[in-house]
Amino acid sequence: MSATTGAIARRSSIPLHRLLPVALLWLAVAVVAASLTSAEVPNGAIRLSRAQAGRAGVAVGLIAHRLGTSDLVEVDAGTTNMTLLAVSRDGASAALADRVGDASGSLTIAHADGSQVRRSLPGLLGATFAPAGDWVAVVDGRGGLWRIDSLSGGAALLADGPFIGAPVVARDGSLLLLAVPSVEAPYRSQLIRLDPDGGTTPLTADDLVYAAYPLDDGALAVVDHQPGGTVVQRLGAGVSSLLAHLGHGAVNVVVSPDGRIAFERAGAVFDVDRMAAPHRIGSGTRPCLAADGSALLIHRSAESVVVGMDGQTLFTTARPSALAGAAGCLP
Repeated sequence: MSATTGAIARRSSIPLHRLLPVALLWLAVAVVAASLTSAEVPNGAIRLSRAQAGRAGVAVGLIAHRLGTSDLVEVDAGTTNMTLLAVSRDGASAALADRVGDASGSLTIAHADGSQVRRSLPGLLGATFAPAGDWVAVVDGRGGLWRIDSLSGGAALLADGPFIGAPVVARDGSLLLLAVPSVEAPYRSQLIRLDPDGGTTPLTADDLVYAAYPLDDGALAVVDHQPGGTVVQRLGAGVSSLLAHLGHGAVNVVVSPDGRIAFERAGAVFDVDRMAAPHRIGSGTRPCLAADGSALLIHRSAESVVVGMDGQTLFTTARPSALAGAAGCLP
């Protein structure tokens, strides 16, 4: 889950010239998918094989690269203009949106074998794969939370919210979410846990939480706003302790399971290794930490760049990309 001050998606009215290409695209997909039987696909979902997606002009390819101990997944969506929302931990699936922050849109879940499932939703703000990759937790444009089956596209509304950002799916099936007064005016964001039975539990008393990340020891790293600026706190067994004080101007903060922290300030990316002073990695925005804290994906202009924690460039691509199992950071 990742949300930042000044970087929260909002719903907006959609001009006709933006809706028309999307409508024509969905018409082409529907025509190609007409051979599928209704018994195979849940109502409201379209499932395509690699060949069908190719004929409809909506093929999506996933290209995996091994970089040290991390896996980078590039997404080749051809000429379609889709936003990468999430990649599964095994790198075999990716969730993409045709629009982010609008009142309506469609989710595409693309698989490494070239197949995909598409589903229309009331807008999209964020998505996260469950640990096994078999379903995706999606926050729609109204702030509602959905569970979407990765293979069939079957959908279930779990909670009305409103929420923002990408959820965190815990191993026990519970979800960590940022609850807000409204998507349009998220002047307060509180961290809650949604249990599998639908019950909710506030996890902190803080009124402006930006993100939360599970740590290897079972605790949470909670990023929030304090009078002195942005801080990262460790929350475990109801007890909170300071992990890092990042000060003013720190945005897009991410924390790996082993406790390494990366953030953006004034167009540069920094990392903090367990209470050490922040270290400048280089220019860039929207950092993403590898699950083991060994690499960092940052954005520079139209490129995605993977660097080691020493700042050495490991890989550069112009395609939408993500580190599999990375902490936060999309879209």
